[in-house]
Amino acid sequence: MTGKKLHAPPTMKAAVFHHAYEPLSIEDVPLKPLKESDVRVKIETCSICHTDLQFVDRGLATYKEPPIILGHEIAGAVEETGKKVTAYLPGDRVIVPATISCGTCLFCKSWNETQCENLKIPGNHIDGGYAQFITVDQRHLTRLPDEFSFELGSLISNVLVGAYHLVFDRVNIRQGETVVIFGCGGFGLSVLQMAKLKHAHVYMVDIFDWKLNIARDYGADGVLNSNKCRVCEEGVCEMLKGKADVVIETIGTPRTLVQAINVLHKGGRIVLSGYADNTLPFLVSKIIMDEIKLIGSVGAPIREIPDVIKLLKDQRIRWEEMITGHFTLDKINEALNTLRMGQSIRTVVHPNKTDL
Repeated sequence: MTGKKLHAPPTMKAAVFHHAYEPLSIEDVPLKPLKESDVRVKIETCSICHTDLQFVDRGLATYKEPPIILGHEIAGAVEETGKKVTAYLPGDRVIVPATISCGTCLFCKSWNETQCENLKIPGNHIDGGYAQFITVDQRHLTRLPDEFSFELGSLISNVLVGAYHLVFDRVNIRQGETVVIFGCGGFGLSVLQMAKLKHAHVYMVDIFDWKLNIARDYGADGVLNSNKCRVCEEGVCEMLKGKADVVIETIGTPRTLVQAINVLHKGGRIVLSGYADNTLPFLVSKIIMDEIKLIGSVGAPIREIPDVIKLLKDQRIRWEEMITGHFTLDKINEALNTLRMGQSIRTVVHPNKTDL
């Protein structure tokens, strides 16, 4: 008597994170079955964020215990839809937001989706974008305009809309204020441009001249290579001829956190947006005595993506110079290395291409 032939479940290629301080592993991973309202997205691009290096290089724990697929800056095309999906058809070009809110908790219902009690970040809470496909509920997707590249879609998903949320919602930067941004990565350059839309005076601090040159080209009022001055804080205050109204720290290291708070004047606002598990290295007494406002910022509500798309269509935001490298999925560890070496702003992984 012969038994029934068992069919192996369909699989996809993915770069899987198992342990810190080890390379990602290219593996065949089972495709998740579609629920009735799910959309399976074929991932065309997933750009690399420095947060991914925090997991791989520094031992920062992901919310979901490994193995997990990292990557949260995702754009692609609809591959397949569940039975009750009405908003999308196969072939539709979409953005997967970097923060996914539940839509039902008190914070979501009060339009504070980034404070959602059940917030999920792809590549942290759930499997992310270093894979050929991702499956999400249809309500978490946003359409990518036909005239926009998938690479731009990946930037919109996180750094551009996150910068918009920080500048317009979390801090509400005012005209004429002096703003200092630590870090000329994709997020820092995006915040720079959003702050300039508010007619602020914006200054950038980094350790790479080539990134600072892009910041200057993007409209920075001044730039400082902190490796080229004796004391960073002195160099910043000399550049500003005073101290800052707002300081935005996008790196998340103890050294830059101390530098950031030391260039802030009394009553100023410091914004922490560099994801890390560090304890705060500065004195509580300074925050109290200087009446400093300490603000966190993560992601953005999906409803703000159309605002960013309009700014891009109106050519008020630049982005091409932020894309500094392209890699196939099997070269993911080489792609991560471009960030380690300070050679990249946004390196883009193309999971469904075999050569570039």
